[in-house]
Amino acid sequence: MFFSGLLLSGIEYSFSRKYFHPLLSKKLFSIPAGLLIALFALGGWRFQSILPDPTPNDLSYYQSVENALLIATISSFPELSQQSSVAILDAETLSIQGQEKPVSGKLELRLPGGFHLAYGDRLALEGSIKPVLSKGEPVHVSYLARRGILSRMAYPQITTLSRGFGNPLVALLYSAKENAYEFITSQMPIQESSLLSGILLGIDQEIPGYLESAYRTTGTMHIIAISGFNIALIAGLVIRFFRRIFKPALAGILAVSAILFYTLMVGAEPSVVRAAIMGSLAIPAYYIGRRIIGVNTLIVAAAVMLLLNPMLLWDLGFQLSFLATLGLMVLADPLLKLLQNWMGGRFSEKTNQTAMPFGMLLISTLCAQFAVSPVVLGLSPDLLPYSLAANLIILPLQPPLMVVGGIAVLAHFIFPPVGAIMARFAWALAAFCNQVVLHFAKLPFAEVRLPEASAWLAFGLVLVVLILSTLRTIREVEKPSIPAIK
Repeated sequence: MFFSGLLLSGIEYSFSRKYFHPLLSKKLFSIPAGLLIALFALGGWRFQSILPDPTPNDLSYYQSVENALLIATISSFPELSQQSSVAILDAETLSIQGQEKPVSGKLELRLPGGFHLAYGDRLALEGSIKPVLSKGEPVHVSYLARRGILSRMAYPQITTLSRGFGNPLVALLYSAKENAYEFITSQMPIQESSLLSGILLGIDQEIPGYLESAYRTTGTMHIIAISGFNIALIAGLVIRFFRRIFKPALAGILAVSAILFYTLMVGAEPSVVRAAIMGSLAIPAYYIGRRIIGVNTLIVAAAVMLLLNPMLLWDLGFQLSFLATLGLMVLADPLLKLLQNWMGGRFSEKTNQTAMPFGMLLISTLCAQFAVSPVVLGLSPDLLPYSLAANLIILPLQPPLMVVGGIAVLAHFIFPPVGAIMARFAWALAAFCNQVVLHFAKLPFAEVRLPEASAWLAFGLVLVVLILSTLRTIREVEKPSIPAIK
């Protein structure tokens, strides 16, 4: 099918009347339909290529083996909490009944809370190797399997053979992350430190259960996770700071480097990678004076990520990030123009200028929540009546919380007393966010159960609206610009 698509695309491009072709006539696409068929076929091949097919050289070949001795190195930033210690390891050798053989593959290690694990620790593990997937279970149902982790060991006997066995650059990033986390937890109570650590560093495993439930009930859980907002803020701050010192090209390179540094440090979750790719593409385009077409950039970012790991199609973070971004891109501008037109004839210019930021926040929140509603309702068909109000109160606080918290962490590395002072301001902002969320979560009817079919109804409505809005956006982009008459 791949070669058939290429052949068809060649025929289309050579012999079709491009002015009447549904795709070649569009400036935004200008591609033959046969090429789309070829790309879909290539995507199918890529998906099939990553399905597990273990050989004797793979760790997953020896699943369900008892009393195995495995030598492996920690290759992730360990998730350490009071309840558990979890890390991902790269396998090196496996010994079964005294016979040692080299193996490759990733393994999830789970230990009780209190174990000190660090990136680059080389460990000897003695215990049972268990599969992540049950027999016949598809790969996409498991979060670990979607990341290529097919084996796990829980509570084995453990011996640390050596330390510092990983990549020095990654070790430096993780060391900075760990030091920042220790500083945050030392400066404020667990409720506020867990919130700030989640927003800045992507470390949210210590957030108390009641607080996590309150954020979920009020539809504000998204502020705890690292998102595109973090990337945009970092890129903007770096560009504003460095363009006053360096030439534009160097400032752009530094901004892209900062995005890459931050993405690697916080763990490269799908939502962060998507935002990092889009931000990295937008920065050079801005400096060379090219127009940024958000839908195109989003599609490129998603295509690159799916090329590297097609299993992301089933990843919740990827789905929410993609849909929320698409909703903002194709719905927010038309609604904002309607609001401006409606307010323009009813209120003074000063009133409109004062109210417009609140209108933008309201519209952006509604668009993002509407776009992700099929996924959210599919997880739990609940209506959250106070979600909009809670978001409108705490979302404006996220930029100052990130900036003040980030300055506190940076100041801690340079001059600790200043970092401690700035941390007090971050503590106050985080505490206010927590209290707002807890207040709304305790109100009556904070969660209203909806019929199970709500997710499918939302899916149909969102699909129709996004398709029509995307087509409208494409038509707006393709409108010829009319030169000004002098």
